[in-house]
Amino acid sequence: LRYGPPRWPYFMRSVFVAATRQHVGKSTTSLGLLAALSSRVPLESIGYLKPVGQQHVEVQAAAEGAPPLRVDKDCRLAKEYFGLRCEYKHMSPVLMPRGFTKSYVDGEIDMERQKQALLHAWEALRAAHPNVVVEGTGHMGVGSIVGLDNAAVAKLLGLEVVLVCEGGLGSAFDELSLNLAVCAAQGVKVRCVVLNRVQPAKVEMMRDYLGRALGRIGVPLAGLVPTEPFLAAPSMGDFAKLLGQRLISGEEHVLRHCGGVQFVTCSVRRFEERLAEGEYSDRLLVVHGSRLGILEACLRHHAQTGEIRGGVIFTGTRHSWAPDEPILARLRESRIPTMHAPLETTEVAERIQKFTAKLNATDRQRTEAAIRHVQAHVDMDVLLGGTAAGGLASPRRGV
Repeated sequence: LRYGPPRWPYFMRSVFVAATRQHVGKSTTSLGLLAALSSRVPLESIGYLKPVGQQHVEVQAAAEGAPPLRVDKDCRLAKEYFGLRCEYKHMSPVLMPRGFTKSYVDGEIDMERQKQALLHAWEALRAAHPNVVVEGTGHMGVGSIVGLDNAAVAKLLGLEVVLVCEGGLGSAFDELSLNLAVCAAQGVKVRCVVLNRVQPAKVEMMRDYLGRALGRIGVPLAGLVPTEPFLAAPSMGDFAKLLGQRLISGEEHVLRHCGGVQFVTCSVRRFEERLAEGEYSDRLLVVHGSRLGILEACLRHHAQTGEIRGGVIFTGTRHSWAPDEPILARLRESRIPTMHAPLETTEVAERIQKFTAKLNATDRQRTEAAIRHVQAHVDMDVLLGGTAAGGLASPRRGV
């Protein structure tokens, strides 16, 4: 399939953003790249591709009357946040939902057709939008069982890779070494490395030592991003989705971010003391449904001070432990975001402990904060390739 040369007078050598493992900041780095591009070239020249996706959402197809499309959730975030002009049908060509690998091993999936679908989407996308940010899935080896791991896809598309990692000096380099080896086996060049979630006190030390260690193998360190707690803080909407519930009060605060999670096990008296000290004012308070005295204390404190700026989750499997109508009426009046999770407290604790808040199209506040944070600490010109590396040949005028 050939669409001919791009019709734009400027062209970035498109880049593949990957990571050394899951949940280390790959999507944030990709959004930072898209933001950097949008300040340099016209929006219509920018594209986004998630070659192989795992978690999908339904979106409306461009053609009128066409059925909804299933695309990777990161495609929706990129397109809706930036208003990208590329079509969804070209942004998420291959989806690997639960059970996909078993079906492949059973011979039920033709991976050659999947590869052709990927190439078709890539050619169509870059012909219309030549500055493409391609975001991988997990570490470089994810998808190897079906022959569509990140390294293989980067090779297929002829792209260089930006590797995002996190950790201390030794652990970060160990993970980088494994992923660099996978890239080398496919003949894929790693353009640079971004180290994410660095302890602020260790940023300069890591810049020095990791920079020198990577310099020995010829890989630039493009940036070190300090830890920012707000970016990892789930919203009340995130907790509601995690627990499969909805807010029973304070629905307008569904995007509120709490400053930590507190499982309340103390007495009502001690709880009131801690509220008065301001210790729990912005926390997500998780309390068993049989302890309505805790909720009464929250309501009293909020009525007097207005200082409950977090949220409440009541747990418990018995229906009788859910707040009754008089309590619900007071909750609605207080506007404290609250939900009832009909689960044991230990189950709620386990789910929250395992949960990683992800950027999404609804929570623009966190997305904007993430983009600002990564742009402040990463040299985007290195990620984009730079003019000396055959990168942006014609920036937007006035920028």
